[in-house]
Amino acid sequence: MFVSNSVKNIKYYLIALVILIIGAVLLNRLLSENNQLEQQKIEAELKKAHTEAINNAKSGIQVYATLVSSIKSYTKNSETFPSEKNLQIYLKDLLGNVKFDDSILVNYIDKDHVFKYVVTPNQIDPQKLKGTSGKSFLSPERTIELEQHMLDDKIRLFTPINLREGWTGFPFNFSARNNKNEILGYFSPVINVKYLLDFFYTHNQEKIFLHKFIIKDSFDLTREGYYNDTKIYSEVKDEEYYKNYNINDSDYIYSSIDLFGLELKVGSAFKIKPQTSIKNNCLAFGWYAILSILVLLSLSQYLKNRRLNQTLKEVNNLVVQKNDELEINLSKIQTLIKEIHHRIKNNMQMVAGILLMQENEYEDENIKQALKDSQNRIRSMSLVHEKLYGNVTLEDVKTKEYVEQLLEYVEDTVKNKSMYLVKEINIDEGLFFDAETASDLGLILNELVTNSFKYSFKNNVKNKLSITIIDNRPNFKLIYKDYGEGLSDDFNYKTSDSLGMELINILTEQLQGKLEYKKLPESTFIINFKPHEKSFHS
Repeated sequence: MFVSNSVKNIKYYLIALVILIIGAVLLNRLLSENNQLEQQKIEAELKKAHTEAINNAKSGIQVYATLVSSIKSYTKNSETFPSEKNLQIYLKDLLGNVKFDDSILVNYIDKDHVFKYVVTPNQIDPQKLKGTSGKSFLSPERTIELEQHMLDDKIRLFTPINLREGWTGFPFNFSARNNKNEILGYFSPVINVKYLLDFFYTHNQEKIFLHKFIIKDSFDLTREGYYNDTKIYSEVKDEEYYKNYNINDSDYIYSSIDLFGLELKVGSAFKIKPQTSIKNNCLAFGWYAILSILVLLSLSQYLKNRRLNQTLKEVNNLVVQKNDELEINLSKIQTLIKEIHHRIKNNMQMVAGILLMQENEYEDENIKQALKDSQNRIRSMSLVHEKLYGNVTLEDVKTKEYVEQLLEYVEDTVKNKSMYLVKEINIDEGLFFDAETASDLGLILNELVTNSFKYSFKNNVKNKLSITIIDNRPNFKLIYKDYGEGLSDDFNYKTSDSLGMELINILTEQLQGKLEYKKLPESTFIINFKPHEKSFHS
């Protein structure tokens, strides 16, 4: 026996060894996949920052475009061509809610390229350019471009320039025309590049990410200078210039922004690229330690389980036996409940029969009608127990079937032979209510239908009633229409002392409901209600 148990133990250890080897393979795969996921997360973080920066820049470009378009409209549509002072006042008003300070410079240059206006929101000709010819510092190619551009009516963005003011600008140019569309030269609003590029450095992203800006795939652009071999007047250097960092070009992701036909290529990269965490190795060692403990515990538990299995089988047999006994008892209880419902139904029918016999003892029509109404009410409650008696679950009543039979009974009881009635019942076939809820609804419908026969329906004409129940769980809505003349204008259904209306109000309150009445376009009772809580579950 000892040898047999030892052999079995060796078998269990071999199984455990196989499990540990499989675990090692799976763990190695897990670590590899986790590293890939972390790398993807790093790349996704860079893409997100890059996308946000691009979107911010596009928003800034839209602001600039709006400003330049406004200046163009103002100069062209003024009754008289604006003076330099008028242009400055307009510019200051235009930028009242935008913090540009003096970082937008508007130049008006005549057809001979001589500066006529040079204004900022707060200064006029800060660098004494008025009267200066642009030909003295513009290249012949740029001069020809500007002369051609004067002839069209479009806004065009030229490549950035390093201004004498010590900042780099984007020159937006458009033809200067008066309200007679005569060409007077051209305007050159120049906007500080720093304001555009600052959109890439919001939310303190400069601490994590780096951006490079390239025009025409050749020239670098920073917040302080444009590196195209022209003189840079700014003495301040942009600390975020990408060449200050030793980052491989392959670590950048690129996008291009169209600036009125001028392409700005933007690259984004991590200043310090995140590395995958070494915590994965710690996780691996921890996993192996836990796995080894689990294997040992599993071996021990396995031996215990073998001893417990037989006991569990015996207990299970006992549970099955008890369940069989419970099923028998439950069947007896269901039979007893069905018998109770049957007896209740019979007793109610007996009461209804007694009331029917009493009708013949009275000559007063009011008493007879009251007894007949009582019979109908008892019949509506009796019908609930009749439905429960024939129901397998003994809990719920099939609502549509119950309402249809209730209507048939009331119709047989109070309808005249010369009366023609169309019934419309809009109730879901699968809608069930508990006995108490069904009984309350039955009594309410009994009163409403009886009143319709008494006061609304006419002989020898087409009468119609409609019953709808809308399921908006946990609440429901009962809508009853009889398409008759409706209640009189002075009738208050809430305070009426008639037994029928009092009964409807009481039952509505029992259902935690609210009763509404609308006379037009058709006589309609609406009851929003909530079913009773079930007191019995099979």
